Amino acid sequence: MSQRALSRPALTLLLALAVSACSHLNPSAGFSSTTTPAVPAAPSALPYREMWSNPGSGWEIGTHDTGILRYGQGYYAVTSLKKDQLMWGLAYKRFSDTAIDVDASQVSAADDNNNAYGVMCRVQPNDEGYLLRVSGDGQAAITRIQNDKFEDLAAWAASDAIHQGNATNHLLAACDGSKLSLTVNGRLVAQVEDTAFTSGDIALTATTYTDTPTEIHYENLVVTAP
Repeated sequence: MSQRALSRPALTLLLALAVSACSHLNPSAGFSSTTTPAVPAAPSALPYREMWSNPGSGWEIGTHDTGILRYGQGYYAVTSLKKDQLMWGLAYKRFSDTAIDVDASQVSAADDNNNAYGVMCRVQPNDEGYLLRVSGDGQAAITRIQNDKFEDLAAWAASDAIHQGNATNHLLAACDGSKLSLTVNGRLVAQVEDTAFTSGDIALTATTYTDTPTEIHYENLVVTAP
Protein backbone atom coordinates (compact mmCIF):
# COMPACT_ATOMS: atom_id res chain seq x y z
CA MET A 1 0.00 0.00 0.00
CA SER A 2 1.18 3.49 -0.77
CA GLN A 3 2.46 5.73 2.00
CA ARG A 4 -0.34 8.03 0.98
CA ALA A 5 -2.86 5.92 2.84
CA LEU A 6 -0.91 6.41 6.07
CA SER A 7 -0.24 9.56 8.09
CA ARG A 8 -0.19 12.67 5.90
CA PRO A 9 0.39 15.12 8.84
CA ALA A 10 3.64 13.29 9.60
CA LEU A 11 5.23 14.73 6.47
CA THR A 12 6.63 17.89 8.04
CA LEU A 13 5.72 20.95 10.01
CA LEU A 14 4.37 23.78 7.91
CA LEU A 15 7.19 26.15 8.78
CA ALA A 16 9.82 23.66 7.67
CA LEU A 17 7.77 22.92 4.56
CA ALA A 18 7.40 26.56 3.64
CA VAL A 19 11.08 27.34 4.09
CA SER A 20 12.28 24.30 2.17
CA ALA A 21 9.67 24.34 -0.57
CA CYS A 22 9.52 28.01 -1.44
CA SER A 23 11.36 31.22 -0.64
CA HIS A 24 8.29 32.93 0.86
CA LEU A 25 9.52 32.91 4.46
CA ASN A 26 13.30 32.78 4.18
CA PRO A 27 14.69 33.84 0.81
CA SER A 28 18.27 33.24 1.92
CA ALA A 29 17.79 29.54 2.73
CA GLY A 30 19.73 28.21 -0.26
CA PHE A 31 17.38 29.35 -3.03
CA SER A 32 17.86 30.95 -6.41
CA SER A 33 14.69 32.77 -7.37
CA THR A 34 13.28 35.92 -8.80
CA THR A 35 12.03 38.74 -6.58
CA THR A 36 8.76 37.67 -4.97
CA PRO A 37 5.90 39.95 -6.03
CA ALA A 38 3.15 40.85 -3.61
CA VAL A 39 -0.21 39.12 -3.84
CA PRO A 40 -2.74 41.84 -4.74
CA ALA A 41 -5.11 43.04 -2.04
CA ALA A 42 -8.00 43.35 -4.52
CA PRO A 43 -9.54 40.29 -6.21
CA SER A 44 -8.03 39.34 -9.57
CA ALA A 45 -10.26 39.48 -12.62
CA LEU A 46 -12.09 36.40 -13.86
CA PRO A 47 -11.86 34.57 -16.13
CA TYR A 48 -8.10 34.19 -15.83
CA ARG A 49 -6.18 32.14 -18.43
CA GLU A 50 -2.54 31.13 -18.47
CA MET A 51 -0.77 29.24 -21.26
CA TRP A 52 2.79 29.86 -19.94
CA SER A 53 3.89 31.05 -23.37
CA ASN A 54 5.28 34.26 -21.89
CA PRO A 55 7.98 33.67 -19.24
CA GLY A 56 7.26 37.13 -17.86
CA SER A 57 3.62 36.45 -17.06
CA GLY A 58 4.37 36.38 -13.35
CA TRP A 59 4.24 32.84 -11.98
CA GLU A 60 6.80 31.90 -9.37
CA ILE A 61 10.05 30.48 -10.74
CA GLY A 62 13.26 29.34 -9.11
CA THR A 63 15.69 26.55 -8.34
CA HIS A 64 15.46 25.43 -4.72
CA ASP A 65 17.08 22.73 -2.64
CA THR A 66 13.84 20.74 -2.68
CA GLY A 67 12.62 21.41 -6.21
CA ILE A 68 12.38 23.49 -9.34
CA LEU A 69 9.71 25.87 -10.68
CA ARG A 70 10.09 26.87 -14.31
CA TYR A 71 8.35 27.80 -17.55
CA GLY A 72 8.56 25.36 -20.47
CA GLN A 73 7.33 25.62 -24.04
CA GLY A 74 3.72 26.42 -23.20
CA TYR A 75 3.65 24.69 -19.83
CA TYR A 76 4.58 25.25 -16.19
CA ALA A 77 6.86 22.63 -14.65
CA VAL A 78 6.89 21.80 -10.94
CA THR A 79 9.57 19.32 -9.86
CA SER A 80 9.79 17.87 -6.36
CA LEU A 81 13.31 16.70 -5.58
CA LYS A 82 13.22 15.87 -1.87
CA LYS A 83 11.18 13.14 -0.24
CA ASP A 84 8.08 14.27 1.71
CA GLN A 85 8.48 17.96 0.84
CA LEU A 86 5.61 19.80 -0.84
CA MET A 87 6.80 21.93 -3.76
CA TRP A 88 4.47 24.59 -5.13
CA GLY A 89 4.50 27.61 -7.39
CA LEU A 90 2.24 30.62 -6.86
CA ALA A 91 0.37 32.66 -9.44
CA TYR A 92 0.50 35.83 -7.29
CA LYS A 93 -3.22 36.41 -7.76
CA ARG A 94 -6.13 36.72 -5.36
CA PHE A 95 -9.42 34.88 -5.76
CA SER A 96 -12.32 33.92 -3.54
CA ASP A 97 -14.71 31.50 -5.26
CA THR A 98 -13.07 29.75 -8.20
CA ALA A 99 -13.20 26.80 -10.55
CA ILE A 100 -9.64 25.96 -11.60
CA ASP A 101 -9.27 23.90 -14.80
CA VAL A 102 -5.83 22.62 -15.74
CA ASP A 103 -4.18 19.72 -17.56
CA ALA A 104 -1.58 18.01 -15.35
CA SER A 105 0.92 15.60 -16.89
CA GLN A 106 3.21 13.39 -14.84
CA VAL A 107 6.49 13.42 -16.76
CA SER A 108 8.65 11.43 -14.37
CA ALA A 109 8.31 9.75 -10.98
CA ALA A 110 9.34 6.67 -9.00
CA ASP A 111 8.34 3.29 -10.41
CA ASP A 112 5.62 2.94 -7.76
CA ASN A 113 4.18 6.40 -8.59
CA ASN A 114 4.14 7.29 -4.88
CA ASN A 115 3.61 11.01 -5.24
CA ALA A 116 0.98 13.75 -5.27
CA TYR A 117 0.21 16.69 -7.54
CA GLY A 118 -2.52 19.17 -8.29
CA VAL A 119 -3.97 22.51 -7.29
CA MET A 120 -3.76 24.66 -4.19
CA CYS A 121 -6.46 27.30 -3.63
CA ARG A 122 -6.96 30.11 -1.12
CA VAL A 123 -3.25 30.19 -0.30
CA GLN A 124 -2.59 32.54 2.62
CA PRO A 125 0.45 34.81 3.15
CA ASN A 126 1.68 32.28 5.75
CA ASP A 127 1.31 29.45 3.19
CA GLU A 128 -1.82 27.92 4.68
CA GLY A 129 -4.63 26.89 2.34
CA TYR A 130 -6.29 23.96 0.57
CA LEU A 131 -4.67 21.20 -1.52
CA LEU A 132 -6.80 19.37 -4.11
CA ARG A 133 -4.57 16.62 -5.51
CA VAL A 134 -4.24 13.30 -7.26
CA SER A 135 -1.43 10.77 -7.23
CA GLY A 136 0.40 8.83 -9.87
CA ASP A 137 -0.98 5.59 -8.45
CA GLY A 138 -4.60 6.69 -8.87
CA GLN A 139 -5.73 8.29 -5.61
CA ALA A 140 -7.26 11.69 -4.78
CA ALA A 141 -7.69 13.81 -1.66
CA ILE A 142 -8.49 17.29 -0.37
CA THR A 143 -6.17 18.55 2.36
CA ARG A 144 -6.09 21.64 4.56
CA ILE A 145 -2.81 23.17 5.71
CA GLN A 146 -3.41 25.16 8.90
CA ASN A 147 -1.64 25.74 12.22
CA ASP A 148 1.46 23.78 11.19
CA LYS A 149 -0.59 20.71 10.27
CA PHE A 150 -1.80 18.82 7.21
CA GLU A 151 -5.34 17.53 7.68
CA ASP A 152 -7.03 15.40 5.03
CA LEU A 153 -10.58 16.72 4.83
CA ALA A 154 -11.36 14.15 2.14
CA ALA A 155 -9.09 11.17 2.76
CA TRP A 156 -6.89 9.69 0.06
CA ALA A 157 -8.99 7.21 -1.91
CA ALA A 158 -8.51 5.33 -5.16
CA SER A 159 -10.49 6.26 -8.27
CA ASP A 160 -10.40 4.63 -11.68
CA ALA A 161 -11.08 8.07 -13.17
CA ILE A 162 -7.42 8.96 -12.56
CA HIS A 163 -4.89 8.05 -15.26
CA GLN A 164 -1.94 6.43 -13.52
CA GLY A 165 1.78 6.75 -14.16
CA ASN A 166 3.26 9.10 -16.74
CA ALA A 167 -0.05 10.33 -18.11
CA THR A 168 -2.21 13.46 -18.32
CA ASN A 169 -5.17 14.16 -16.04
CA HIS A 170 -7.59 17.03 -16.53
CA LEU A 171 -8.22 18.56 -13.10
CA LEU A 172 -11.14 20.76 -12.09
CA ALA A 173 -10.62 22.07 -8.57
CA ALA A 174 -13.62 24.05 -7.30
CA CYS A 175 -13.43 26.25 -4.22
CA ASP A 176 -16.96 27.64 -3.95
CA GLY A 177 -17.88 29.15 -0.61
CA SER A 178 -17.55 26.35 1.93
CA LYS A 179 -17.66 23.67 -0.79
CA LEU A 180 -14.43 22.15 -2.07
CA SER A 181 -14.44 19.55 -4.83
CA LEU A 182 -12.04 17.84 -7.19
CA THR A 183 -13.16 16.46 -10.55
CA VAL A 184 -10.70 14.42 -12.64
CA ASN A 185 -11.28 13.68 -16.31
CA GLY A 186 -14.93 14.62 -15.93
CA ARG A 187 -15.67 12.57 -12.80
CA LEU A 188 -16.05 13.83 -9.24
CA VAL A 189 -13.42 12.12 -7.08
CA ALA A 190 -13.47 14.12 -3.82
CA GLN A 191 -15.64 16.72 -2.11
CA VAL A 192 -15.93 18.28 1.31
CA GLU A 193 -17.07 21.44 3.11
CA ASP A 194 -14.80 23.70 5.15
CA THR A 195 -14.84 27.37 6.19
CA ALA A 196 -11.26 27.99 7.32
CA PHE A 197 -10.27 30.10 4.27
CA THR A 198 -12.43 32.23 2.00
CA SER A 199 -9.92 33.80 -0.41
CA GLY A 200 -6.26 33.74 -1.39
CA ASP A 201 -3.77 32.85 -4.09
CA ILE A 202 -3.67 29.75 -6.27
CA ALA A 203 -0.72 27.41 -6.81
CA LEU A 204 0.32 24.25 -8.63
CA THR A 205 2.08 21.51 -6.72
CA ALA A 206 4.18 18.36 -6.77
CA THR A 207 5.41 16.06 -4.01
CA THR A 208 7.51 12.92 -4.14
CA TYR A 209 7.21 10.42 -1.29
CA THR A 210 10.34 8.56 -2.37
CA ASP A 211 13.94 9.49 -3.12
CA THR A 212 13.08 9.70 -6.85
CA PRO A 213 12.00 13.15 -8.11
CA THR A 214 8.50 13.80 -9.42
CA GLU A 215 8.09 16.25 -12.31
CA ILE A 216 4.66 17.55 -13.34
CA HIS A 217 3.86 19.75 -16.35
CA TYR A 218 0.75 21.95 -16.20
CA GLU A 219 -0.98 23.31 -19.30
CA ASN A 220 -4.09 25.23 -20.33
CA LEU A 221 -5.00 26.82 -17.00
CA VAL A 222 -8.40 28.52 -16.86
CA VAL A 223 -9.82 30.03 -13.66
CA THR A 224 -13.49 30.97 -13.71
CA ALA A 225 -16.29 31.65 -11.27
CA PRO A 226 -17.78 28.32 -10.10
